[in-house]
Amino acid sequence: MPRSPTESHARTIRQINLTLEGPVAEVMAQLVPELKKLPRRGVLEHVLDDSELLDRCFKAFRADTERFRALLVDQHDVPVEQADAILACGRSLDDVVAMVVRTHAKRHFRKRLDGDSRSLKGGGRPPKAKPEGGGGLMERLVRLFTVTQAAPVPQRSRSEVLYDAMKEHLRHDWQVPLVQEYSTLSPQLVRRLGKRILDYKVPEDIRRLKDNPAELPVPSTRPDAIPVFLLSPKAQADAAKTAAKGKPIGLATASADPVKPVEDVKAEGGDQRARLAEILTPDQKRLRAAAFTMVLLDPAVRAVLPNSEQTVRITGLLAEMGGMPAKILVGELGLRPDQLAVTALTLYDRLGEVMFRRSFGVPGNLDHVGKFVERAKAAGITQQTPPAEIVAFIGKMFAGTKGPPPAAPRTVVT
Repeated sequence: MPRSPTESHARTIRQINLTLEGPVAEVMAQLVPELKKLPRRGVLEHVLDDSELLDRCFKAFRADTERFRALLVDQHDVPVEQADAILACGRSLDDVVAMVVRTHAKRHFRKRLDGDSRSLKGGGRPPKAKPEGGGGLMERLVRLFTVTQAAPVPQRSRSEVLYDAMKEHLRHDWQVPLVQEYSTLSPQLVRRLGKRILDYKVPEDIRRLKDNPAELPVPSTRPDAIPVFLLSPKAQADAAKTAAKGKPIGLATASADPVKPVEDVKAEGGDQRARLAEILTPDQKRLRAAAFTMVLLDPAVRAVLPNSEQTVRITGLLAEMGGMPAKILVGELGLRPDQLAVTALTLYDRLGEVMFRRSFGVPGNLDHVGKFVERAKAAGITQQTPPAEIVAFIGKMFAGTKGPPPAAPRTVVT
């Protein structure tokens, strides 16, 4: 006998859950050691409860999809190459990712808004129904005369209302770190935004939405999702090819990343670009000033820096540059640490504190950064450009734009 759509759907969900908690968890435990400490039967529930752990699992998967290749197959056991291809379970990888993200969000919403931390599987024991034939004569008469009336609609919880407003837009693994912030939004705002909520890709954006719902803020950009207009021509062509043929399994959802993960780059043809893991603060919001101490002691660098005698002050000023502008400069121009330091400090000197923070600070103005990169490329600025030439280029580009006197130095925690 053929299964009903409801039975078929339930069977598919069970199959996906068993795969996630079984074969997927076994491979994932090799990449995320914390999973080895969890009980086999409870690992999926535990991961769905923990935003940070779930985010680490998604990142581990995206970074090493080859380890999961044997599981990413269609009904004929043929490996799939695209994230929207149908797997043996009857759903695509995109579908499974969306399912996991939605389950995590539903559980977090329920815990935060309703104070309910029960498993989504359990749900507690429903109250016992009274027997149909029970009660006295008056009670039976009341039931008889009210049988045609509609049963009262149970009041929906705050978490259910918010989840219903958001569920259509909970589709991507990069949204996991945003779930906690999503839970602070009103359902009315979510419905007003519609799919535009996907334009806001960092926690700070969601907080700004909550604080100023009447005037929607301009979205900033995720570190791994630089707008196409900022990509090099080659990167733009690659992005276009990717869009034309579908998203590969290993490509992070909704991402066009021209910046190599520099912390993992081995020297390729003498590439000396700054390593992001070393020069950015742990939260990647700004430059880590302490990482440039030795660079700023180099006589060749000090010779071209403005106010080079103020060693402590100029070191601290590097922390004014935002992580996203720094990533674009390193990714697009291939700047070495000394070139990046010279660029940041010279821009600060030419633009002044207020304008520098607005354009190259946190979060910065990516349009301004993109235009600077375009001009720098046109001027031939590369990884081989001497720092003195970078200073000359910036001086020429911002001639007559000398900013106001710098503010008093401040302590920067790195």
